[in-house]
Amino acid sequence: MDDVPERSTISSVDRHLSRIYPGLDDDRRSALARRVMHAFGLHDEALHPVVPALPGADEVVLITYADSAVDPGDRAPLDSLDEMVRTWLDDLISTVHVLPFQPSSSDGGFSVVDYRRVDEELGSWDDIARLAQHRRVMVDLVCNHGSSRSEWFRQFLADEPPGRDYFLTADPGDDLESVVRPRIHPLLTEFATASGPRHVWTTFSEDQVDFDFTNPDVLVEFCAILHHYLERGATRVRLDAIAYLWKQVGTSSIHRPQTHEVVKLFRTLTASSAPDVLLITETNVPHAQNVSYFGDGDEAHMVYNFTLAPLIAWSVLAERAETVTGWLGRLQAPPAGCTFFNFIASHDGIGLRPIEDLVDRDEVQLLLHRAEEVGGAWSGYSAPGGPRPYEINVSLADLLAGVDGVHWPRFVVAHAVMLAVQGVPAFYVHSLFATPGDLEALGRTGHRRDINRSMLTLGQIERRLASGWRSEVFERLQQLIRVRRGQPAFAPTAEQVVHVIDPRILAIERRVSEQRVLALHNLSSEPVELTLPDWAGTTELVSDTERPLSRGFTMAPWQTAWLA
Repeated sequence: MDDVPERSTISSVDRHLSRIYPGLDDDRRSALARRVMHAFGLHDEALHPVVPALPGADEVVLITYADSAVDPGDRAPLDSLDEMVRTWLDDLISTVHVLPFQPSSSDGGFSVVDYRRVDEELGSWDDIARLAQHRRVMVDLVCNHGSSRSEWFRQFLADEPPGRDYFLTADPGDDLESVVRPRIHPLLTEFATASGPRHVWTTFSEDQVDFDFTNPDVLVEFCAILHHYLERGATRVRLDAIAYLWKQVGTSSIHRPQTHEVVKLFRTLTASSAPDVLLITETNVPHAQNVSYFGDGDEAHMVYNFTLAPLIAWSVLAERAETVTGWLGRLQAPPAGCTFFNFIASHDGIGLRPIEDLVDRDEVQLLLHRAEEVGGAWSGYSAPGGPRPYEINVSLADLLAGVDGVHWPRFVVAHAVMLAVQGVPAFYVHSLFATPGDLEALGRTGHRRDINRSMLTLGQIERRLASGWRSEVFERLQQLIRVRRGQPAFAPTAEQVVHVIDPRILAIERRVSEQRVLALHNLSSEPVELTLPDWAGTTELVSDTERPLSRGFTMAPWQTAWLA
């Protein structure tokens, strides 16, 4: 690992750069290392310190847009978001992941126009700083691509520096057949420039033009942007779509060695500048590829656990625990100092690629059909042999609870599983409040992901939590979160053992030296009779009052029982 107390940061940076740009001679690489250091506000004599331990069981993340909760009038949405957190989530949430709040031209903020500004319609850096005073703040570094309406891309089109050299181009005749990407539109988009037509690499959309990290100036630029976010109070950084960062004609252009080395470079810089900062990689790919971003414990502190969301949704709808039990049982623990970032809903859809090797194609249709039944949709991606399902776009509450909420207990048990498994749990704001899918937005924009990107007023939230099944869901989720935050055995690095008890029951044991918890989850609509093993505790933590259970008891449909 790189975390050696007395190693100079610049020597580590130089080593990373030698692997990213092997063609640079010593003098040019040394000059580049100094530029990277200075972009990050570091002096040449800075040391690379030991990275601190991960947070404990109290780390619970809220995923939200800056304007997911608004207050009509002149109030900035970021100010309303701060009030929402203080009013309803004060003792539940430790970290707020504010999805891209910079000026953007599309894709819910992920087509960034200006990386150093806050969209004036959302608020200001002062609003972010105020939120950071009482919560950890997580931000996105969208470094694979930027907006086609940015100043940098205007410079590219006009053949002016520095933007003219910032974007990746290719020839339509190049060997691009092996490229892996999450979209089925053409990979290259033609733009008219001052030097003639040029074909720009556009992995995600025609408005999202990919940066060319073979140009060291681009790397320096993003090091400076990352440092800017840390100066503004961010202590968690999500590296968006990082797997696609480095492209090479004739290859899959995903997970390239240079991409991993860039992540290691970011880790070295953040450890030297702000050692309480954690990096989280967002790579919606099969699990083995996903966890490669832990490296040897020297890359991401956390990786998005993309398998969990589709696997839990499918298991609950299929009322079967065997597949998720088997997967968790085979799951290797992350390296020391690393853990999973667990979620089952987000601003995007529920990605299906991570379960391609776990659930048969025919059985995946259960998710596609259920999403369509409640007004959702799904999209595909290009792969050898033809398009395959990539993600479903649907409100998780609609998918699991039903549009009328009649199945809300299975919606709750899905979140209980997320809270119990090893890692840091993250709640999407619209799951906490069981927001229905925004079908009106889908009809208006035609963008599938807008189904799950509603904007609520503070008044709407207050009314939803006052009565009805959504109020019951919120009360139950509050209880689960509070219990989890108080149990040492649920710390992200606590040991995890999965037990086979019944085909309908997911049984997860979490343990540390001072505590042992057996978390039982009935993923079916049937009551299940159980006999607890002799070693299991009988104090049930998630009932209205902590109560002892007998060795033999019956789990109700969709019930959660955490036994200490």
